[in-house]
Amino acid sequence: MNSHEPAPAVPDRLEVMAGIDLDNPELRHRLDHIAKRTADRLGQPIALVSMVLNNAQFFPGSYGLQGWLDELAGTPIEWSFCVNAVNSGTAYVVSDATTDVDQSTNPLVTIDGVRSYAGVPIVVNGAILGAHCVLGSDPRPFTDADLAELRRGADEISELLRSFALPG
Repeated sequence: MNSHEPAPAVPDRLEVMAGIDLDNPELRHRLDHIAKRTADRLGQPIALVSMVLNNAQFFPGSYGLQGWLDELAGTPIEWSFCVNAVNSGTAYVVSDATTDVDQSTNPLVTIDGVRSYAGVPIVVNGAILGAHCVLGSDPRPFTDADLAELRRGADEISELLRSFALPG
């Protein structure tokens, strides 16, 4: 590429997301299944498939949510751990949220008891839509093998999301 050619356009995350039938019950069932499998394999109480919007995140797939998080299936963006994986394009890990400078005052930590988090980006058609993650109620270091398991799940989620693209 020479200096006169424009850089390739990065697909708009929200446009790509809007082109997927995220309300499809079969898609949601399959995303829930992947979340459960990931939670089981990593021994964590909660696993999510998050989609990150500009002001909020929502969970089209989840396992282990309770209370208001289960009812709302999302959070304000300011509370999102996943936004860090989306913004960086890499894994985001918090081994002990109570001592983490960026997360220790997060209401999910101070009120809801989240103590650990690991998440990896979900990429569809070149756009990072959200993260596949696990959350724990105890501090926990995450290994390379844990992150590899999350990446396998995120790759499967990406393929599944592509298969539920809306016509057009």
